Amino acid sequence: MRHTKILLLAGLFPLFFTSCEPDEKFEDTPNLEWRKASFRFLGDSSSNRRVVDLTVYFTDGDGDIGREDENASDTCDLANYDDFLSRYDLFIYYYEKVNGQFKEILPNDSCFPFHNILPDLEPRGQNKTLEGEITTPFDYANFPENNTDSIRFEFELVDRAGNRSTRVLSSTIGVEN
Repeated sequence: MRHTKILLLAGLFPLFFTSCEPDEKFEDTPNLEWRKASFRFLGDSSSNRRVVDLTVYFTDGDGDIGREDENASDTCDLANYDDFLSRYDLFIYYYEKVNGQFKEILPNDSCFPFHNILPDLEPRGQNKTLEGEITTPFDYANFPENNTDSIRFEFELVDRAGNRSTRVLSSTIGVEN
């Protein structure tokens, strides 16, 4: 399972700021905004195993992001593939530019999708609003599949109530083959 860093901005100092201005209100449906991508090497650069750290900003008005069961399994069950996919919270789709058009590249194994299972992020207390950044690694070791100089990603966040964010596209990311 991938390690995903999550920076939460809401609820860090509620006692200091509650009297200064009212709590910001967000929709109960999650919202995503693209932030950035940065390449890095796993281990030393001689291994040539690259990872792309992908960062998105998110908001959620009722704070029901992530799995309540932190031991949620991502074991593949092809007999009930929709149930298997329902275990994920952050859906990630990968595209390569081929002949001037972006083409979705599927994982080599459907049992290992690019998606993530997020930990339970629900804040304690009365204010359930969540706001922050999610940074997740994308193992770029076997990519690009095509002769391309550009890639991009698409993201969708689903909360525990089943509310789906609007899909958000990354900017075009330049790569070296």
